[in-house]
Amino acid sequence: MKDRARENSRGKYGGYRTSALLAGILAALYSAEASAQSIIKQPGNHPHYSVDLEPHLAVGLDDPGYWGGTGWGLGMRATIPFLRNGPISTINNDMGIGFGLDWLTRSGSCGRYYPGYPYSNYDCSGYAFYLPVVLQWNFYLTDIITVYGEPGLAFRFAHASYTYPCGPGLVCEDSAGHTDPILVLGGGAKFMFGRTIGLNVRLGYPYVSVGASFLL
Repeated sequence: MKDRARENSRGKYGGYRTSALLAGILAALYSAEASAQSIIKQPGNHPHYSVDLEPHLAVGLDDPGYWGGTGWGLGMRATIPFLRNGPISTINNDMGIGFGLDWLTRSGSCGRYYPGYPYSNYDCSGYAFYLPVVLQWNFYLTDIITVYGEPGLAFRFAHASYTYPCGPGLVCEDSAGHTDPILVLGGGAKFMFGRTIGLNVRLGYPYVSVGASFLL
């Protein structure tokens, strides 16, 4: 019980620190936005680039194995524009095709059901690779802020290892993997520090990410 209380306390205060950090970032970005000039009604007034390279950190909303919970990891996305102005000709927007590779992992306790041993906690570990292909539609609000929508598909390979009760006083080990296509759906914002470098924040499924954008 004491260990659980300490874990809850760490989680509680860790949550406060994370919330304070996010609030500080949002306040700084809001201040920058307030001083920026709108360019959404200026078609073509945005950086022209050959590829947007985006290394990022990711937190998975998907299951990187066979139990509930989130995973964390790293990834890379490359987006190549194919419409530099449009498809809406009266506003500042463009479209690109994005390709990526993401790796997420998770370890710790997990709850699984086996006959006679319902929902006990055992040590588990798992990882997942994602190969997404997405359509990225960018809207240039100011010279600092660009927002985008991003539908697409990904191929996922997930693998999990876990222990479980297999008899009185016995604990066994097992592992399994699967590969399947999944829907990718999300949106985000790019906060540019200049014409070619910015912060990229993505919200969506199967993961959220924070990284950099390098417009080359």
